[in-house]
Amino acid sequence: MGPLEVLVVECPGETLKGEIVRALTSGVECGALRIVDITFIRKDAGGRVTSYELAELEEYELIHYDMVDETRGLLSVDDITRVGQRISANSSAVLLVIEHSWTGHLHEAIDGSNGRVVLHERIPTDVANAALDHDAAPREDVQGESGSCSGPGS
Repeated sequence: MGPLEVLVVECPGETLKGEIVRALTSGVECGALRIVDITFIRKDAGGRVTSYELAELEEYELIHYDMVDETRGLLSVDDITRVGQRISANSSAVLLVIEHSWTGHLHEAIDGSNGRVVLHERIPTDVANAALDHDAAPREDVQGESGSCSGPGS
């Protein structure tokens, strides 16, 4: 099994937007990820939090989540409560445990080579975006002209 990660996606309104569901489906279909557990959370205007699981969806709603084979029950009531406190009023969220299944072959290769993962750390989104924005900004070259760089490392 590849690394597991908790992901919470929030949207204003009573349901998740279709493009989010399609992006998750795409990730599952191409083998990049597997949804191990899923819970839906809703917070109303008064701050009241409700949650429901896949098995509680109506038949017509289930068709959007056919990319989930089974759930493992990894999410606890405490997890749902903590997430419910963090989402905005009048919003819906999906709380997911996902497996990065694409890494399975990598782990097999590492193990087969008697290697080991020394560090595996996620860079926070805001830090990554800031670095990428900085890297994409026009820079002055050696002659002082503004423009983009080319070649290795640019």
